[in-house]
Amino acid sequence: MFENQYNEEMEAEVRRLEAKKRAADAGHPEWDNACARCGCELKGNADEFCDKCRN
Repeated sequence: MFENQYNEEMEAEVRRLEAKKRAADAGHPEWDNACARCGCELKGNADEFCDKCRN
C-alpha cells in the first residue's frame, strides 16, 4: 500500500520536474510548464503539449 503511494508521488514529482524543465527550455524559468512543441505557457497541468499542438 505504501509502495503504491510512494510510486505515485514520485511519478507526479517527475512529471512536475519535466514540466518545469520544458518551461526553462522555452526561455521562461518562472513558468511551471510550457508546451514541448510551440513553447507557450501551460497553466494548471503537467501536459506536454497545448491543445493546439496536440491536435
